Amino acid sequence: MALLLEFIALFFITIYSYLEALVLLFIPVKRKSVRGDIVLITDSGHGIGRLTALEFAKLQSIVVLWDINKEGVEETAEVCRNLGAKAYPYVVDCSKRNDIYSAAEKVKSEVGDVDILINNAGVVFGVEFLNLKDHQIEKTFEVNILAHFWVCNLSNL
Repeated sequence: MALLLEFIALFFITIYSYLEALVLLFIPVKRKSVRGDIVLITDSGHGIGRLTALEFAKLQSIVVLWDINKEGVEETAEVCRNLGAKAYPYVVDCSKRNDIYSAAEKVKSEVGDVDILINNAGVVFGVEFLNLKDHQIEKTFEVNILAHFWVCNLSNL
């Protein structure tokens, strides 16, 4: 009997969910404005980080760009400025905790408190797991795991 009641409940929940999805399909969701918000994007000198920065620049956000590649992050900042946004490039090695903390202090004093964080930094070596060298494993952990904790540490942003 309990199983039958669970199937009936599942049926009504499913119908309700489909009806809700159908209604929301025709009612536009009001989007939050990010105009003037300070957006920090790590690894923004190329790839997904750069594309994300450009999208926020189009929305007139203040973009704070971090990357280890000076030329790439400055190029991204220039393109963002050409789109009419304020852009602040910083050369930051996200595998080094002290670099992250000192850059966060600079951002806080020069730009302000960060409203949105896009924690995009990551490293991939493109070799099979068993072929990774010790320094590659350490770099993977430093950038892909530890850096995300350090950047998210709000007491430093």
